[in-house]
Amino acid sequence: MKKKLYGMGLALLLLPAACDVLEQTPQAQISTSQAFASENAANGAVNGMYNLVQSVYDWRVQCLGDLASDITQSVDTWDAFINIDEYVTTRDNSEVEDLYTVLYRTVDIANTIIAEVPKLNLPEDRQNNLLGQAYFVRGLMYFELARFWGGIPGVYGELGVVIRTTPSQGVDAGSFGARASLTDTYAQVRTDAETALELLPETRNNNAADRGRAVKPAARALLSRLHLYLREYGPAGQYATAVLTDSRYQLVTPYEAIFRTKNTAESVFEVQYGVNDISGMRNWYYPSSSGGRGGLALHEAFYQELTADPADERGKLTAYNANAKVYYPAKYNTAGNSDNTHVFRIAEMYLNRAEARAQLGNLEGAKGDLNAVRKRAGLPETTAATREELLASILQERKLEFYQEGHRWFDLFRTGQAVRVLTDLKRNTGSRLVSLPTPTRLVFPFPTSEVLANPNLEQNEAYR
Repeated sequence: MKKKLYGMGLALLLLPAACDVLEQTPQAQISTSQAFASENAANGAVNGMYNLVQSVYDWRVQCLGDLASDITQSVDTWDAFINIDEYVTTRDNSEVEDLYTVLYRTVDIANTIIAEVPKLNLPEDRQNNLLGQAYFVRGLMYFELARFWGGIPGVYGELGVVIRTTPSQGVDAGSFGARASLTDTYAQVRTDAETALELLPETRNNNAADRGRAVKPAARALLSRLHLYLREYGPAGQYATAVLTDSRYQLVTPYEAIFRTKNTAESVFEVQYGVNDISGMRNWYYPSSSGGRGGLALHEAFYQELTADPADERGKLTAYNANAKVYYPAKYNTAGNSDNTHVFRIAEMYLNRAEARAQLGNLEGAKGDLNAVRKRAGLPETTAATREELLASILQERKLEFYQEGHRWFDLFRTGQAVRVLTDLKRNTGSRLVSLPTPTRLVFPFPTSEVLANPNLEQNEAYR
């Protein structure tokens, strides 16, 4: 079910009802002084932060990332999705605005935790635990803001986003910041992730908490992804290796089990949902006959790729919408919309390291990592031999492995292939053939309301 968001990036601290999966204490909207009057109250603030993370990854990042690529298409009348699908996104697109809003709201509560927790005079390990989670979440949110609204260094974009590292305390001159450079925005992500890595515990000795709350491996996974985006292949591979050598994480078989069981060994960071805190993922893909809206579906060409080899387990997690005559993904299939969603999986660490190794000339190591993912899917070893063939095979494997998880758009973006690949995409409704017209459309527009409220916020080129 779609959750409506209210308030923009300048919203004050809000602690929503907390997720029951991790037995968090519910909090109502309260003042900063009340929120940090005790360690228990500070824990409630951290719980509220994770609730906002739920609104980021309940479907928004994944659906918008796939919708802008050659994975997902819009098949109903929801204008906000049609605009993104057809590469004519407007400044007043409600889905773009909602994602932007919740990202900054999450940043704000993380900022407040970082500012207030040190005042509690807690034992060092307990203070570090709270702060480490806030730094991890803030870094992850700035990563999303950077790649959706700023770009990727060396590919497209020079300006990042407005960086706020102090809590909102009403509207003042400091509320109207200019955009940082794209380089500085990604540097903020790196600083936050490295700080989180230093402060977080290695484990919480609880399976759900290890995967639903930030621990050191989650920070390492974020750093691996970050360095891959920045084409810093040495650290991208090193951080991936640090996760891969942790015995708590491994490829899960069969592939379907990743999505049918919560918090498996596959997950490095998995956002928690339950009957009281539901995800909207299933709703957007499943047809009305199965209790969903069915507004999104797979591109026909991608479905054919996914199912081309009958041995590939990943192609089996699809279903057919007879009314709309389209196929849709069925990774997240619980009727109550209570499936967890995956932000970092161990398969990504294998493919991150494979790409890093291939770029650095370690072709045999790259093949080994790629084959580990292929073997789990039920496929034979790769036949790729050269560096170029391996990189193409890794990109294709990521396409098949991570559909419905929001990777594809950014994989094409960061490898400089988006404009070439996203050409003459065949859709089932509306504009039957669509193409990404220009690199300026690789990033989303800043919401009109934000640009009007902040005269120092420079709009992205395609939307001025």
